[in-house]
Amino acid sequence: MAFADPASGPRARPSTVNLAVYLLYAAAGIELINIIISLAYAGALTDGAKKAVAGTSQEGAGLGQGATGTITVIVGVLIIVLLGLLAVYVGKGKQVARILTWVLGGIAACCTVAAFGSSVLVKSSWETLRKDDPKLPTWDQYNELLYSEVPSWYQPVTTILGVLLILAILGAIVALALPPSHPYFRKVEAQWEPPVPGSGGPGYPPTA
Repeated sequence: MAFADPASGPRARPSTVNLAVYLLYAAAGIELINIIISLAYAGALTDGAKKAVAGTSQEGAGLGQGATGTITVIVGVLIIVLLGLLAVYVGKGKQVARILTWVLGGIAACCTVAAFGSSVLVKSSWETLRKDDPKLPTWDQYNELLYSEVPSWYQPVTTILGVLLILAILGAIVALALPPSHPYFRKVEAQWEPPVPGSGGPGYPPTA
């Protein structure tokens, strides 16, 4: 009895899987750019925050932003490593990597969306602080002072990067869920082939 092993040769990678791999690498690159920009202007943002709360009850609160920035960078680096590993193993047809892309990619996208939405809660908290300390600037004034030390392109660029990151991750998730991607992650089993005459297989005398 002979068996053919279809998995012995290279499998053609569907275009949908190729797209998912490229999008995962793109997401990692976007996050890297975001971290670089954040590190480059972390000090300027801290100076802006100090200027915004100078002479108020919140003076000195901006000093804690350094620790927050460090945590953000660490989380960002972990996301980059994770996205890179997922891209590699998705490209190799690993079903586990595909599932993790759906799960962890979805979580990362939700966290990014939540980060955008958190500004509403922060604004509400700020207005509550202003009731206790009228010296505090309005929320709009605070943001104007906060970003006064960074280039004018900082806010729009970081916002665009955040949107692109979400789109890249969601695009990879959708691409891996499309029907053409399924066979690439399906385990290939050996198939039986009848023996060839003269090969010495069962039922045939060995060739002299």
